[in-house]
Amino acid sequence: MSMQKSYCKQMRYSGPESLTPSDASKFDVLIQMEVLAGCDHGCLGCFVDKNINPDMNQQIIDRAKELTDGVKRTGLNLREFVIGPTDFFSATNTESVLNNSVVQEIMREHVGARIAAPAKFDIATMERVKEIYAILDDEDKYRRDMIIEFIMPIGKVDQMLNDEEYFNNVMEKVEFFKNNTPKQMDWSWTLQASNVVGKKIDKETYNKIIQKSVNEYETIVEMNPAFSRARSQLVQRRNLFGWNDFLGRVIDKDNAQDTVMSMANLYCNSINFIGLTIVPGEHGPTTHLNVMLHEQAFFLNNKNLDVTGLTFEEILDRKNELVTKGINRSSKVSDCNGCQFAVACASRLIFEAQETLNVDGCVLNKDVLAEYNPYDWTWNDDAMEKLGVTS
Repeated sequence: MSMQKSYCKQMRYSGPESLTPSDASKFDVLIQMEVLAGCDHGCLGCFVDKNINPDMNQQIIDRAKELTDGVKRTGLNLREFVIGPTDFFSATNTESVLNNSVVQEIMREHVGARIAAPAKFDIATMERVKEIYAILDDEDKYRRDMIIEFIMPIGKVDQMLNDEEYFNNVMEKVEFFKNNTPKQMDWSWTLQASNVVGKKIDKETYNKIIQKSVNEYETIVEMNPAFSRARSQLVQRRNLFGWNDFLGRVIDKDNAQDTVMSMANLYCNSINFIGLTIVPGEHGPTTHLNVMLHEQAFFLNNKNLDVTGLTFEEILDRKNELVTKGINRSSKVSDCNGCQFAVACASRLIFEAQETLNVDGCVLNKDVLAEYNPYDWTWNDDAMEKLGVTS
């Protein structure tokens, strides 16, 4: 099975979400469950809990099933089923999660959904990769043509750019994905706040990363700061502002089109999208609405975003309430009053991030936004097909 085509353009311009409301027919849902325990890596600035208690996993998985049943009941589209939070290949319980009958039932019922996961396949052994795919490729468990998406953090930048042995190791796995599994495969690099803020990647290095990814690794670089996982508001704010500063230093009109991030179009993943994350709590799983800032983020201390115990329909109502609240708040924030993106930011629940982080202003870099949000109303392939126009 060949690899999926690059989603660089399609992730920048949403599909039917870009259409007028009367023509929009697609409402995407992302559900993320935090069930993987253990990780062999010590990535700089990692805030992920590597020691999730597996005793709560079945409750989390059952809650995911309850929510996906709601997606089906309301006629919406489960786009991504994210299995995290640790590395897919070195977590100690990946097989247990993949062999879970409820997880398999979710993926059988939602034929348009993909499994997405953080995955360091660059340093996983081929033996380990084959062990995982022995489960994924078992057609009694998972659909033959299901999409699998791996998001791989860039570790050592110099290694990624200049180490030939490392390059060959990555491409060996990519060749396996192309030729030895019937699954449709997609993967991308990701830069996170811990990487760029801690290592001070300059513009020249950033451009090398982008070009190496596109021209040699034949994939894209996504931006995923993951700042909200930090344990304190102080660190969350520091990482967010450091991330915005980094984007301002390295992105310009010449390289903006070679990178992918949620900021690529604020109307993508906004009005016709909802993201949810299920995590272990003190007394059982808790469920949280995602804020689509630079990427999906969740804030455990924000009670407005806590939708534990609500039905899927009630969660949709809660999101609508928060969107309205955000639109009203926009008129009271100097950076947001009159901003052309106020409705999109409200739909992405970004005003909840403002409140959580105690920021009375824009939490994005507006100079960078200008590079990613020109008013050319470019349509992607899905939207063109909906309009009956061939590209």
